[in-house]
Amino acid sequence: MSCVSITLLLCLATMLLAHVTCQTVGRLLCTCLKTSEAVLHKEDIKSYKIHKADICHIDAIEFKTVSGLTFCSNPQKPWVKRAIEFVDKKWSALETTAHLLNSAPTSKTTLTWPATARDVTTGMTMDK
Repeated sequence: MSCVSITLLLCLATMLLAHVTCQTVGRLLCTCLKTSEAVLHKEDIKSYKIHKADICHIDAIEFKTVSGLTFCSNPQKPWVKRAIEFVDKKWSALETTAHLLNSAPTSKTTLTWPATARDVTTGMTMDK
């Protein structure tokens, strides 16, 4: 075989491998191949993922429900926009609550004992 034939064969093999690899990666990333007409209750939606047409060949919102089901919906539908807003607010509220629970107190509390205190176990009065 000539050098040109080998080079041409290697280029062809590289292009074929790149094409197959891109299709495989695209299928792994793009779980939404078409959109559903089903309208979900926003309370049933646990999370969502945005799929863009430049990678997946279709613009779609992938909703994951609390029961574990997955639905792909048209991002232009009004109910989809409201559902995304609802989920964002829900997660924002959860993050705020978690932040408040994990944050340090902002003010110090000092305990002052009365001049005499009663021992709870014996009932005796003690001086300070």
